[in-house]
Amino acid sequence: MTINFTGNLTNQKISIDFANRQEKIIYYLMKPTEIDNESIFLLLNNSKIVGMDFGALNNGDKANSFIEIVVPENIIAADFFYCLTKEIVQIGYQINVDYKMTISEESKKVFQEYWRQILPLLQAFGLKSVSKRRSIKPRHKFLKSLSDVPFKIDYKGSKATVYWLKRNEFVVKAGATLVAEPPLTKAGIIGFAGKFGLQLRQEYEKQIKDNILIEDISLRSVNEIGTFLYFVGTNSWLQLKSPEGKTLDELTIVK
Repeated sequence: MTINFTGNLTNQKISIDFANRQEKIIYYLMKPTEIDNESIFLLLNNSKIVGMDFGALNNGDKANSFIEIVVPENIIAADFFYCLTKEIVQIGYQINVDYKMTISEESKKVFQEYWRQILPLLQAFGLKSVSKRRSIKPRHKFLKSLSDVPFKIDYKGSKATVYWLKRNEFVVKAGATLVAEPPLTKAGIIGFAGKFGLQLRQEYEKQIKDNILIEDISLRSVNEIGTFLYFVGTNSWLQLKSPEGKTLDELTIVK
């Protein structure tokens, strides 16, 4: 397969423009000063990924080079970013993105084909695969005995009662208060967690009025709960507390 592109080189970056397609890949030798809020960034240190971001460059001080991906018009950038995290895990990295997004099989095929096309170019820019390591991410076990426990959240103005009914089913009760606005990054734009939170709220817009949940809803993970209620920003396992004051983390963590 041959893909035609043009490019230019400065002492700060290498820019690749694909012929007849509204997309770019830019390799930066230093932290970029302008951030497009629809761009995907891979943060590299000695050719290894030390972070990923969407529409922002948080923790950019950890990197010594950057790859910006501007996706073609037929791809939704936020959806591709989510799928890209899965692809990056496949080449050996541990990427902590626990959001659950529903992506159609047709879209997945488009994303995977696009990834297959651009990976050789990213590798030419020095991106390395790494040996897979055992994950040290904490694991939590669903306990049926806790399914009738009303876990409370009180964080940054958000308040809610949550029940963990099944391994992948959490019920947020009506009356929950949602944080009104997503936080902005240092660049003054909404980061990925904020954008995903807004997207998640759109799915339940009929159940929300004036930032109050007026009907019970079901979510699939603790991370989704935090994203929905207060746009994350903390370990939500520590924010869910039983009537006795114990966190969901300490009650269910596998040691």
